[in-house]
Amino acid sequence: MKSLLLVLLLTTTVSHAILPTAILQINNDISLFASQASFGPPPATYSDRASVRWAAAFPPPDDGLLCRDTSDANTNSIGDPATGVAIVVPRGECSFQRKALNAQKLGASAIIVYGTLSSRYSWNATEADAGGSGMIWPEDKYDYDCSHGSALIPASEYAILDFYRGYNAQNDGFLSGTSDQNLCVKHSQNESFLESCAGVKCLLTGENVTTEHSLTYKACCTWDLHVWLFGDSSMVEEQTVVIPAVYITMEEADILLDVMRGASDRGDPLTLSVFQRYVPKYNFSAVLIWAFGVFVAWVASYTSSGEYRRVWKGVEKQRSLNGASHDSIVGNDGGRRSPPRPSNSAISTEERGVYRAPSEQERTIPINSRTTSNVSEDPESLELTASHALGFIVMASTSLLVLFFFKIYNVVKIMYAFGCSGAFMQIVVHPGFTALFVKTRWEGPLKPFEWLTEEKVSREAARGGSKGQLLMCLWEFLGPIAPVDIVSVILSYGMGAIWLYVAFTVPHPDTLVFYWVVQDIFGTCMCILFLSTIKLNSIKVASVLLTVAFFYDIFFVFVTPLLTKHGESIMVNVATSGGPPKADPSWCEKYPFDADCKGGDPLPMLFAIPRVGDYQGGCSMLGLGDIVLPGLLLSFASRYDEAKRLIGVIGGGSGRMRSNACPDVPDHKSSIPLCFICCCCRRGYFGPVMVAYAIGLAMANAAVYLMQMGQPALLYLVPCCLGTMVYIGHKSRELKDLWEGPRVIRAADNLLYGRPRVETANDERTPENEVHLDNDTEAELT
Repeated sequence: MKSLLLVLLLTTTVSHAILPTAILQINNDISLFASQASFGPPPATYSDRASVRWAAAFPPPDDGLLCRDTSDANTNSIGDPATGVAIVVPRGECSFQRKALNAQKLGASAIIVYGTLSSRYSWNATEADAGGSGMIWPEDKYDYDCSHGSALIPASEYAILDFYRGYNAQNDGFLSGTSDQNLCVKHSQNESFLESCAGVKCLLTGENVTTEHSLTYKACCTWDLHVWLFGDSSMVEEQTVVIPAVYITMEEADILLDVMRGASDRGDPLTLSVFQRYVPKYNFSAVLIWAFGVFVAWVASYTSSGEYRRVWKGVEKQRSLNGASHDSIVGNDGGRRSPPRPSNSAISTEERGVYRAPSEQERTIPINSRTTSNVSEDPESLELTASHALGFIVMASTSLLVLFFFKIYNVVKIMYAFGCSGAFMQIVVHPGFTALFVKTRWEGPLKPFEWLTEEKVSREAARGGSKGQLLMCLWEFLGPIAPVDIVSVILSYGMGAIWLYVAFTVPHPDTLVFYWVVQDIFGTCMCILFLSTIKLNSIKVASVLLTVAFFYDIFFVFVTPLLTKHGESIMVNVATSGGPPKADPSWCEKYPFDADCKGGDPLPMLFAIPRVGDYQGGCSMLGLGDIVLPGLLLSFASRYDEAKRLIGVIGGGSGRMRSNACPDVPDHKSSIPLCFICCCCRRGYFGPVMVAYAIGLAMANAAVYLMQMGQPALLYLVPCCLGTMVYIGHKSRELKDLWEGPRVIRAADNLLYGRPRVETANDERTPENEVHLDNDTEAELT
């Protein structure tokens, strides 16, 4: 398992701008990548590869480039039509489509074009006849790049090369290969040509360089990449190509030509087959991203109600340990006795660090037996109101428009890296280290530094001076600092800095496993922290927020293409960092950091899982907003259920929930037909709404494949989640209470923190509605 994790973190995926979409297979043994043509039929599918077998052949000796007009040639003049022949022809002199048409007229079943050095040179006979050089040299950056390796060939050795009326293919032996016969290897500049030039092939640039000793000619490393075989617009419609055509690089051609010559010399049979690369029928990563999104939404929502759950489980555990009965909470006279409400004290000295996980003893202390020092503190949180919901959407829209018009995508990456690093520290790193040190009974890393204790700071501050002022500022800003805090900060923000470095320095970083794994972990931590901090306390606010978000998503995905100049969807444009690159794909493969090659990479504000087994690459993605916005409603449902359990347990019940939406079911259940909603809502709201979220997200994924276009997930999530919550609330006769703000949540907050989190306008702070629930809205806990 550890080895697998190491591979996942270190493995990268090589990407190509011009995707080699086909496979050239030699004798079912050697496989080479090939790019296909925009004309003619595509190669056979991967499943039909066994049925495609051809003999290999070279062009006729008198037409080695296959560019001569063969309109008068006899059909099937080469090869056996029964078995078929694939002609292997070098690139150059005429268009790819002309070569394919001529091969077709000769009876070939397929054509394989390979790159050559000579195809990078051209000869202008008209210019030569007029007294010019006539040679058209390769073009810098497009055909070669001197930064990848260069050489200065002396004039004495340059004379070996034949450039009479163009480039002679016999020159290849002096400009390629790893031996000193390669003049570029022999006369390389600065560094070894073998190390800097991947293909170990070079092109003469036509530039003369005079050195101290002699005249030299400059040669540079050639580009050897796949190209897309474009059609020839000058060819008439009647000249239709009906055979597949593919292209292989010079490096791959060296392998093919060596095998062909060896087989010819030995008299061995040789077969070639060309077929499309394997593409999975189903995108399994879409299922993974759906499951991962549902899991994160569940974890974040479930965690948001953890304080309620911890307290009522602690009460039950203490009750079972002490053998306490119902009389411990209900008085001997049968009257209900409200448990004492703990005071909302300030943060104790021991709790002012970055994070302090509760001890096992604190987890089991019942609320009615806590002292001031161990009472639950009201965590830092924000309860959304309707105005907050509207403001949230305005800010989101403004941010989206700013990104669309000003293209400041790197700012988003920086904010995401360091914001999520903090969440990663609070959710994973610090609690993990704390639990480890507690488990191993190593108390040293958990003890605050002595120089920043409250006593030390107070003493230094009383003495006055800059040292005392500095310590007081540190104390007020950070509180006590322990070694575990420093280690957690270094590891968490160090991880964020590495992730950010990869994002800025690696082209298309989403192809790097480390990048998307860390991005997904960071996103998960951010969702958990968000839902633990931002809370909804009424269906009214949830309805406003989700309804506005519903139309916000639809507007920016479907409506903005009708309003923008180039018909772009603002949401899609921003999500892909400005849309696809503006430059030619082959140029971007050579120079991925060019300004015109930027774009197309998804912004990190989402979960991403690469497509499994698909050479074309790409990711299945899910925005964090599609987690946290419906997650606010899921969190509300979870907190509502746990608040009911807490009040029930404090009142002497068992914590098992019975909803008013379902009647009491006797043992002979068959006599009472039960509907699906009764089965679902019997244990509260969180379960059914969670199921509705999973269904809505599955519908969004299905719509993407059915409509073959991006879909706003909230279009499906909002009706499913909000509709389910409202329906169950209506059936349970609790909808009015949910709409205004459940009193059971205020009662639970009152018990834990000494006050309700939110008071509605209709609230009157009376003992009856402060803690107790009336019979109409109570979900009984028996």
